[in-house]
Amino acid sequence: MKTSMKLTSYQIGICIISFSAVVWSTLGLFAQGIDAQVWVILFWRGLFSIVFLSLYVCYKSKIGIYQEIGNLGWPGWLSAIIGAAATVCFISAFKYTSIANVSIVYATIPFIVSVLAWLFLRETIQPIAIACALIALFGVFIMVQGSAGSTHIIGDVLALLMAIGMSALVVLFRKYPTRPMVLSTLFSAAIHLLLSLLLSEPFTVSWQDLMGLIVFGALFATATILTVEGSRLIPAFQSAMIGTLEAPLAVLWAWLIFSQTPAFTTWIGGSLVTCAVILNMYAHHRSQSKSSAIT
Repeated sequence: MKTSMKLTSYQIGICIISFSAVVWSTLGLFAQGIDAQVWVILFWRGLFSIVFLSLYVCYKSKIGIYQEIGNLGWPGWLSAIIGAAATVCFISAFKYTSIANVSIVYATIPFIVSVLAWLFLRETIQPIAIACALIALFGVFIMVQGSAGSTHIIGDVLALLMAIGMSALVVLFRKYPTRPMVLSTLFSAAIHLLLSLLLSEPFTVSWQDLMGLIVFGALFATATILTVEGSRLIPAFQSAMIGTLEAPLAVLWAWLIFSQTPAFTTWIGGSLVTCAVILNMYAHHRSQSKSSAIT
């Protein structure tokens, strides 16, 4: 007797967001591997991201890109502005505070998302989920122990604004699943491109770096698409929790590719983050199973 196993939309969303975390975690390799200024990287990343995102929008759209722009509505344009602002805050934060501080603030995103999701989506968060988020936050805190760098209140505030912006995007993607949010990220990339053009000289980049930037743009577009599409299918808090995997995965890639041996505390912290994410998904799965059994 043959039985067919069909994945639910929730399971598909988990897979998509998990894969997006893997892709996001690789992007830091380009920041270290490409010998160019930050704004130069952002210019070319924005340019090639626009190309790949446009191809995706045109491929998926059944009504044409011009009609899709009309369907953005205020949620889509708001997402574009928030996305652009959050990225600028993220980049600027590193100029004023340490990488450790930015990482810790980034790990607070699940908590911010939980508040916003409760306010605007009426999604309730189970105590076990909050506990998992606390474990992940503690894991990131352990990971960044001993990180060098100066701290400044301006940088910390910028990092917090970035975290709030990213959290707002997760909630917007979830609340308005029918809006062409991938298109809104395209306009975010266009804003970055214009800012980078004003603040740098991007056309001085070498051909070798340009090849890497093409791949960078393609991966950024891929990660963006996966995040937008996956966030439509699972609760906002779940999406944010899985996103915390980006921190330990980025350390893993740096170790494998650049031979940057992580400290022992990094292994411990990364393991805590990973276990917290797995425990959170398991707890949610059990909760859903019990609810189905009752009904």
